[in-house]
Amino acid sequence: SAISISASLSLLAMMQPRGRSHALRTALVLAASISVSQASANEYGSWLSGHVRSVLSALQGDGEDRSGVVAPVLNHPALGSQAWEPLRQLLSSWKFTDNFAVAVGDASGPLFVYEHGNFSMHTPVQTASTSKWPSAMMIAGLVHDSTIASLDDPVHKYLSWWTKKPKDLRSQVTLRHLLSFTSGFGDGHPGAEGAGSSVSAQHRARLALGEEAQVLRELADQPEACDATGDVTACAKAIYKDVELIGKPGTVYSYNSNHLQLAGAVAVAASGLSLQEVIDKYLFKAFGFSESTYPGSNPSLAGGLVTTGHDYEQFLSGILRYSPLPKDLVDESEKDATPFMSDEYTLYGNYGFGHFLLCFDSTAGFTQACKDAHLHIDPGAFGFFPLIDRRLGYYFELVAYENGQYYPRSGIPEYLAVTVKPLIDDIMQGRDISFTGTHHTVGYNALSLTDVNYVAGCYVDPSSCA
Repeated sequence: SAISISASLSLLAMMQPRGRSHALRTALVLAASISVSQASANEYGSWLSGHVRSVLSALQGDGEDRSGVVAPVLNHPALGSQAWEPLRQLLSSWKFTDNFAVAVGDASGPLFVYEHGNFSMHTPVQTASTSKWPSAMMIAGLVHDSTIASLDDPVHKYLSWWTKKPKDLRSQVTLRHLLSFTSGFGDGHPGAEGAGSSVSAQHRARLALGEEAQVLRELADQPEACDATGDVTACAKAIYKDVELIGKPGTVYSYNSNHLQLAGAVAVAASGLSLQEVIDKYLFKAFGFSESTYPGSNPSLAGGLVTTGHDYEQFLSGILRYSPLPKDLVDESEKDATPFMSDEYTLYGNYGFGHFLLCFDSTAGFTQACKDAHLHIDPGAFGFFPLIDRRLGYYFELVAYENGQYYPRSGIPEYLAVTVKPLIDDIMQGRDISFTGTHHTVGYNALSLTDVNYVAGCYVDPSSCA
């Protein structure tokens, strides 16, 4: 018989004192009412009993105050193939994402790769919001070579049509504000473009036709001039004219595409290059991308990157080991640019340049434990989940692409990403992890039955996903 499960999900209230357990919920949903068969519930309950048992403990700080200090890259123990077998077993038995890849590496290079289903590290995918981090660092590259003098240069220094009038708050906008999404241009919050209530049937139909970039632009309320086939300067002028500031630059945060398109216009004006030439020089060639594109003459820098796990790994590796961008510039990008939000509820955490300083679903805001953890993420609406762990000195990416009629399932890979993170932490620290058969013998807390029921129902029936 069928059982009905009402799931109030809480996206992994991490960064609490070590040893506490909290429920996990997907970043793109607030609640779900799903129905699965008793047989399915039993099957997934059985799956649950033999898998990773803690999604919290290894994500805690050690209590030492490292505010404003970037943790050093660590020398990890020699890790042979056998060290990764627990992770390989977990990934091979994950039932809820058909096609994905996982990569882990440190400053010395790649350490582990796993490919599942009809998917590889060379499969091109739309990344949606996972575009933000590389785009922001691409533009920071113009500061590195002095094409742009400073992160704190006002935008009007490079865009002649931008106001310089002191009474107009737009005159105060700097490149730093644009890269950290604190310019004030427009509203928006993470997850909005993926929430079930905001994605209409028409949008989903267009997603199925491969119109991801256009749909995300519309959901972000960007001007029509910002179409990917348009002109970056015309787009910037439209944002400047039509999008209202929600507050004083540097004191407000909004998660939308406006900031990076404006930054793109600054890069074009400062360099004398086209936007595609900027992308080629400061992203693709700088980080060694060979399988990526930013389609269009005015691609969405916040959501238009088409890449592979292989190419994105080059980016994560480069940022982790401070190459091609120097440590001082990367350090600036990883600072908390939104301390004014630290006492507020946060879904993903505070913000740096194009990425979050991880602090999942915290009602206490950006806590000291979150600061100590030094975790940086840039999740995308289609299931791509990249992460850099500065404290433990490694990068991790889960590469997935849930689009079209399966778009509502795109939050599911996040469950997998946060589930495997503590296991990777233990492996990277050389801790002994032994398996007996298919069951873990270490003290990890499994996902709750509510979480598994939600994921199972969403996987079997995508229309049930909130």
